[in-house]
Amino acid sequence: MKKLSVAIAAMASLAAPAFAGGLTPPVVESEPVAAVPAPAPVQSWEGFYAGVTGGSSTSGGANYKTPGSADTGFDIGRGSYGVFGGYNLQNGALVYGGEIAAQATDFNLDGAPGKFDNMIDLKARAGMAYGKALPYAFVGYSRGDWKNGDGQTNGAADGVNYGLGVDYAVNDKWTVGAELIRRDLSTDFDGSTSSVDTNFNTVQLRAGFRF
Repeated sequence: MKKLSVAIAAMASLAAPAFAGGLTPPVVESEPVAAVPAPAPVQSWEGFYAGVTGGSSTSGGANYKTPGSADTGFDIGRGSYGVFGGYNLQNGALVYGGEIAAQATDFNLDGAPGKFDNMIDLKARAGMAYGKALPYAFVGYSRGDWKNGDGQTNGAADGVNYGLGVDYAVNDKWTVGAELIRRDLSTDFDGSTSSVDTNFNTVQLRAGFRF
């Protein structure tokens, strides 16, 4: 019996490590996780900017209005050139701010002596930055030096402007862009009840510098 007990004890001591090892869970290697690419940085548009612009009227005209008479309409055409400046604020991709532009114009009526000698545009702008592009919309106030050619004008027409545009960052400082602007302006003749309303669209090209 003594020898049998010693044999059983020896067998149990040999089997214990095997059973213990069998209870150890297998090691499972985790799958490698693919790196998530960082989002592309948003172009900074914040700060002051200024530049030059040139444009050409694409459509529109002028209506002369006299009480008791039918309106007389004329087409309006030709172009403009000038300077602009403004300031942008930015919150993430949202860019908004204000701009002023002063332009020498040659917007003449076809078949009548009326024309604009110059134009001032004030704009409130807002847009969303996509990569290096900034598409935006705007609305504002315009005032032009209207010359009727017969001495019967107060010399100024004013009203609203609105439209769409896009600027593109060539680098950290220089930008180029284009803009479609609509102006709805009116003026009264001095010393009479007649008036003239001018409504026209202009395509403008822009080149700017960011400070």
